[in-house]
Amino acid sequence: MSGRPGDQTKVWRYFSFARFSWLLQRKQLWLSRADLLGDPWEIALAGKQLEHVVRYHPISPITEPVRPEGAMDRSRRVIKLWRQNTFVSCWCCLDHESHALWRIYCASVEGVAIQTTLAKLEESANGLPIHRVTYGTPGSTAQTPTLPDLVSKKRPMFAYEQELRIVLSEVDEEHAWGDGATIARVIEWDPETYIQSIRVHPEADESFMEVVSATVANYAPALKGSVAWSDMNARPPI
Repeated sequence: MSGRPGDQTKVWRYFSFARFSWLLQRKQLWLSRADLLGDPWEIALAGKQLEHVVRYHPISPITEPVRPEGAMDRSRRVIKLWRQNTFVSCWCCLDHESHALWRIYCASVEGVAIQTTLAKLEESANGLPIHRVTYGTPGSTAQTPTLPDLVSKKRPMFAYEQELRIVLSEVDEEHAWGDGATIARVIEWDPETYIQSIRVHPEADESFMEVVSATVANYAPALKGSVAWSDMNARPPI
């Protein structure tokens, strides 16, 4: 996707404190392998789309010395290859914080969210594509699958995430460039350049706020003034 030049749409990423500290210290963005994201439907073939692939599977020439590969076997092989050689960094595109994402991605109350803009995220991606995830019934359209299509599709129950994905693919059609064993890739990513705001978990205590502030001051001093409590920490006036 490509946002408008200077697009100030807010995007968020939620971390455990360990992951946040790693980002500040390494100045790198972690991209997880697609089949390790925890959802077995990542890059999945199903429904009408799978039927379409099976129906139009090319017949192997009888003169070929190798055993012909059936449509389902080929589909399983290619999808496994895509899953093991595709790496993503997941972000949330919302104007505000998400209570659900605080709960899901910060298992303890010692969690942190960072906020940037769509324009800055695109600038930071080192030329990698950013895909906006759409949510619907898997395989609802009969069309030939592509990796960008499948990596940007999720089931409706995940729609609350409003996800954007930076995608690094080490596969071209059926041929992998990577080793298929690496669990993640990283790209250079300078927090002081790209982060606009750092929010501390709404249920954390003052000691954790002090730790976050000290860590930022140590590893990303330009962001010292960007650390604040989550907006969810606000209390009503009466």
